[in-house]
Amino acid sequence: PERMTAPWGRGASEYRPGLFTKQYFVEHGEACAADIYYALSQEIERLNKKRIEIDEEPFRRPNYSSFARYFHWFKLLGLIESTDKRESAIYDFLQQRQFYKLTTKGEAEVQAWEDPIAVSHPEFR
Repeated sequence: PERMTAPWGRGASEYRPGLFTKQYFVEHGEACAADIYYALSQEIERLNKKRIEIDEEPFRRPNYSSFARYFHWFKLLGLIESTDKRESAIYDFLQQRQFYKLTTKGEAEVQAWEDPIAVSHPEFR
């Protein structure tokens, strides 16, 4: 069977959390972090079904906590900015859903979407 060669993590091309997030904003205009995380999880599940069929190891999806850290870096780097849109959360004890959109910098930037920490702190690499 044909092998799939899209690794997760730094080598995962469009399945990196940053690149997936940027593409999601390009396609949808604005979104909240939870919606993007859910879409990323669904895409990884879809890929994993195919990988299992051809005897490949499934991708590990990031947990929401690690995805939220990425999202925080995107805000700090000015790649995204909040909009005025808010929605109630599905449970009363949760905060309102805050929506974001790409900034002009976020549209043009490439490297910061791939590895936001390395862009901010090259001394760690």
